[in-house]
Amino acid sequence: MPRISFILVLMAWICAPISSAQVQTAQSSTETKLELLREEIVQEEQLLAQTEQEEQASEKQLADLNRQLSLREALVHNYGNRIAQLRFERDSLGTSIQKLNTELDVLKSEYHSRASHAYRYGRQHDAALILSAASINQMLVRIGYLRRFSQKRRTQLTAIQRAADLLSGQRTEMQRKLVESEMMLVTADREQEKLDDLRKDVRTILSQIRSEKELQEESLTEKRTMEQQLVELIRSYLNVDTANTSSASLAETAASFSAARGIMEWPSEGTVTEPFGEIVHPEFGTRTPNPGILISTPPGSEVKSVFRGTVSTIEFIPDMGRFVIVEHGNFHTVYGNFSMFYISVGDEVEAGQLIGRSGTEAEPRGEAVFFGVFKDGVPLDPSNWLER
Repeated sequence: MPRISFILVLMAWICAPISSAQVQTAQSSTETKLELLREEIVQEEQLLAQTEQEEQASEKQLADLNRQLSLREALVHNYGNRIAQLRFERDSLGTSIQKLNTELDVLKSEYHSRASHAYRYGRQHDAALILSAASINQMLVRIGYLRRFSQKRRTQLTAIQRAADLLSGQRTEMQRKLVESEMMLVTADREQEKLDDLRKDVRTILSQIRSEKELQEESLTEKRTMEQQLVELIRSYLNVDTANTSSASLAETAASFSAARGIMEWPSEGTVTEPFGEIVHPEFGTRTPNPGILISTPPGSEVKSVFRGTVSTIEFIPDMGRFVIVEHGNFHTVYGNFSMFYISVGDEVEAGQLIGRSGTEAEPRGEAVFFGVFKDGVPLDPSNWLER
């Protein structure tokens, strides 16, 4: 990528051994490059913020889709249960209708037989049967028999009517169940289609999130590389500084610096937003090394030296912006993400002296200041050196 190539060329240029005079000579060129890089960084921050918002929206959409997926799966399952229940009820109705048809046929056959007998002999046969009785007792018996016969026919007729009504009702219910089953099947098929579409949407969102995660991991890899380059760059400056200082002077300054551990004033008032060491990404769990701490401050806040020393380096790198290295024997303090300087290379500074202003939105780290402590080129936790 053109931007990365430019940064790598710039890093190679920065990493070359430089002197105080060279820094002053290249100041104008560096400021121009700084402004260009600031514009690129602001654009990248805007893109990153937009990507994070889109990622959060995608994750929320995925969660919503998963909830809908669960609900629709339950709905389709319930439709399946209801369809099975309707089929069972339909089969039961079919069996009941078949049984009623058989019973109705038997009732109709019996009634037809009795009705044929009554039609064949008529009412005169009944009267002749009564009058031909040999005795009063036999006459009463025959009258009772004829009454029971007539009652039996009426009962059979009523039973036939009831069976016919019940059969008609069950046939109607059967038709209703058939229609309901068909409608339920159509609805279940439609819900299944929606469920399949939802599953496709979930797969699409998952694919997008995986792609975004891969891009995030690539970005973090680049950042790790830049952090490592930062550490190596600072070490290269530290090696140049310590090589030009006498051992006795180094030991004396280092002893004083070491004695001030835990009581140094903070370089700027604010809140630590990025601690020392590995920073774990809250979502992906990836780890990014941090050789110092990042202190969030109001834009353009005062940045002060934490201990007396000599300004050995003023430079620029993309991830930290403009930074300063102050020598304290074999200890060095690093201040970064400045929006403005009040010092030059070679200046002697005292503890609490104003050396510059913290970053604004235009700086790589935003409204903050970076602070680091190194001993023999190895980064230490700055929080252990500052007042609690």
